[in-house]
Amino acid sequence: MSFDLKHLPRTFDDLVIADPLNAAVIQQYCTQPPSKPLLLAGAPGAGKTEAARVIAYSYFEHLNIQHMHWEFNAASLGKDYEAKIMAEVNHQMFANPDRALIVINEIDEMDLRSVQPKFREFMDAKRHLIRFVATTNHKSRIMGAVLSRFRVIDLDPPSSTDWVLRALSILHSEGLNPTRQDVTLMLQNFDGSARDLIDLIEETVMASKAVTP
Repeated sequence: MSFDLKHLPRTFDDLVIADPLNAAVIQQYCTQPPSKPLLLAGAPGAGKTEAARVIAYSYFEHLNIQHMHWEFNAASLGKDYEAKIMAEVNHQMFANPDRALIVINEIDEMDLRSVQPKFREFMDAKRHLIRFVATTNHKSRIMGAVLSRFRVIDLDPPSSTDWVLRALSILHSEGLNPTRQDVTLMLQNFDGSARDLIDLIEETVMASKAVTP
């Protein structure tokens, strides 16, 4: 397994969310999700997709739901989104006492005029069956009637200090033993995304192992 896949966030504790209030909302959706759909908005690198996936992982694990294809990109859903989503919903609902959960990334990619109005109606018609979690880089491209169906959380990219504990945890899991101060110094000029962080940590691990007898 590649280094990045090995260290993908799987639980809430693996996430790095800059704002504690936003983190509390995401944790709530991981544990006892409110009925209102959740939209995670913000610039690339804010952790939207990782948070949406962790919410889904937590939900499926809690209910022991067997799922197939719960994550979609709005650009690839197209106009036949209902058939694609409902195929997964029907699979998840087998012996499931709650609702199905669907993640839609880049939901703003749904056509504003031809698709979003119908998707709003679809959400209303299926709200007793589906929990939606969506992400967007461009909240302004979503019609107001769709936005109003969601609890909207605006995420900011984490700072270098926000990443310290996550980086420390990964390094320890890889057999290295840096201190928190060591990692703080390592990340003092870091301003990248989660992907950039994983690349940096992998390079650090490889360099350490190369010099270790």
